[in-house]
Amino acid sequence: MIQRIPVTDRDSWLVLRKQDVTASVVGALFGCHPYVSLYGLFLEKTGGAPADEQTPFLEWRLILESAVAAAVERQRPEWKIVKATEYLRDPETRIGATPDFYIHGDPRGLGVLQTKTVDPRGFRLHWQEQPPFWIALQNATELMLEQNAAFGAVAALVIDPYKLECPIFDIPRHAGVEQRIREGVSDFWDAVAFGEVPNPDFSKDADLLAAIEPDVIEGKRIDLTGDNHLPVLLAERAELKARVKPDLDRIDAIETEVRFKMGDAEIAMIDGFRLTLKEQTRKAGFHAESRSRVLRIKETRPKEELNNGPF
Repeated sequence: MIQRIPVTDRDSWLVLRKQDVTASVVGALFGCHPYVSLYGLFLEKTGGAPADEQTPFLEWRLILESAVAAAVERQRPEWKIVKATEYLRDPETRIGATPDFYIHGDPRGLGVLQTKTVDPRGFRLHWQEQPPFWIALQNATELMLEQNAAFGAVAALVIDPYKLECPIFDIPRHAGVEQRIREGVSDFWDAVAFGEVPNPDFSKDADLLAAIEPDVIEGKRIDLTGDNHLPVLLAERAELKARVKPDLDRIDAIETEVRFKMGDAEIAMIDGFRLTLKEQTRKAGFHAESRSRVLRIKETRPKEELNNGPF
């Protein structure tokens, strides 16, 4: 039986989520989540990962939810969009979800709306005829737990200073997909119960591994001569560094020339770019307080020009 638990505050909501595999990370079970690996999810659910923090990005994401909903209502005036305020969970399978909005007024019946915000480049790369698979799985999980739902929808607000778009993607219910989600979650909890730790994904887990890195033992040495994979990795690293060094050197030279031309100016006006060279203070910590000027370069050319050249 699906539990419907009112969400009253962030702290209690986070406690609820800890006991379940939630819709937003189901993609990690199938290797398609861009930010969360199976290893990271395992550590999170076994208490081995640092607690999540509320970041400015997440705060803006919550603020923009209502903007996405308003954009959807404008395109689909027959829909009535209602904010969801419940955490849904299946205590037997330990699957949970917090839908963003419910859709009323569609002849198919109740719908579940998942809202996203995305930059133009990310949209071009990952959103074409359908949303990224991990997001489709997120909405599919929400549909599975909201048993009265007839269909789902994902709306993506493209944050573009030149043109705002909010395409809507229909997500139909699919019994086979829902069964695979249940099986994937069941396999995950079995692995947790038996202590079967998955291998890290060294592309996705860099920050996590740094956060849980043990303190150094002074003078300790370790013999890795029997590791046949490390020499291959280190040779690849050396080749990559040699390949990119000329480009990095050229970037440094360009930025040095920009600094020279800006002189004591804080802001520079130039066609197609915005340049700032502001002084920042680094507070004292391990080192004494210091000041430095930080160069920031932002392209302001119209999207069409960025896509077509000029080079």
